[in-house]
Amino acid sequence: MTKLLFNLWNDLDKFDLGDSNIRPGVYLGQKAAYLEKTGSAIFLRDEITFDCFRLQAEVAIPKQVGFIGLVFGAKDLHNYELVYLAPVEIQYDPIMNDSMTWQIYNGPLYQKPLPNTTGKWVKFSIEVQPNGVAVYMGENASPQLIIPNLQHGGFVGKVGFWGYLPSYIRNLSVEKIQPTPIIKREKNLKQLITETFVTEWMVSMPYLKGEQPAAENNWTKAFVEENGTLNINRIHKVGQGISVQTKSTFTIPEEKETFLTFGFSDHLRLWVNEEEIYQGDWRWNPPGSDGRIRCDFAGIPVRWRAGLNTIRAEITHDEFFGWGLSIKTGLSDMSFITDES
Repeated sequence: MTKLLFNLWNDLDKFDLGDSNIRPGVYLGQKAAYLEKTGSAIFLRDEITFDCFRLQAEVAIPKQVGFIGLVFGAKDLHNYELVYLAPVEIQYDPIMNDSMTWQIYNGPLYQKPLPNTTGKWVKFSIEVQPNGVAVYMGENASPQLIIPNLQHGGFVGKVGFWGYLPSYIRNLSVEKIQPTPIIKREKNLKQLITETFVTEWMVSMPYLKGEQPAAENNWTKAFVEENGTLNINRIHKVGQGISVQTKSTFTIPEEKETFLTFGFSDHLRLWVNEEEIYQGDWRWNPPGSDGRIRCDFAGIPVRWRAGLNTIRAEITHDEFFGWGLSIKTGLSDMSFITDES
């Protein structure tokens, strides 16, 4: 069999519903499944073994705020690929260690603005290939968004759907398709260094907000994502009010002053050469802030020493939309010596 079809109003028994409270509903005269403030994936019980497939459904968002998406490549209940539709955009949002990551994966590589889709039924499709996914809307033969780097590595796992706040979905299908190469976009750390990103970090074990990391802490070496952001969700399971420390050590040949810029989520304390230079919050609080991590969110002039320099940060997680840090030093001649010391 190369195609499976689920109407979702009388065959929900074929899915693991968990505590989603999903139920049959009707919207604009069409029978559908109704989701309301779930925020978790609903997986088809049967495994899909297709290497390449189209996952498609009709979806509707009845109010000005709502999200409905398609899930694939699930390694487990806590790590899977998600592409969702919001009223005015498409967003790629890989779930890592139980956390959404859209605040990390933002910008034109991962998002596509749309005309407002509120209050109407639309066809939403993704074509999954081994290295990437193409996203389609309606009957348009051209993809709205192509993601050439799947953050879970193109893992073939369970499929399903996802919703948050009021949304509807009907006529979900999974169909085997022919391979269509999507050229992988390689992460280029050398280019990021040229752009003065800090690319190498040591990350502590988590600890409770307001406390101090253990004196004998186990540190994990980590490299930034392709967009220059340190993704802590990839390393540690999230928890509200949980902090980690990160540190990077490097040398430069001579003393220099630059304008250091950075972005983060959710709360940051920042030290340069053990002098605290910043403390602040940035989280999802629309319409004033979206909490997305952007390397130019804030900036501070810094006088660097000739020789050894350190950057240390404490990042606290307060919401489940992304946990990380992005820093550009303005230095073009950094030599990283980050290790476990």
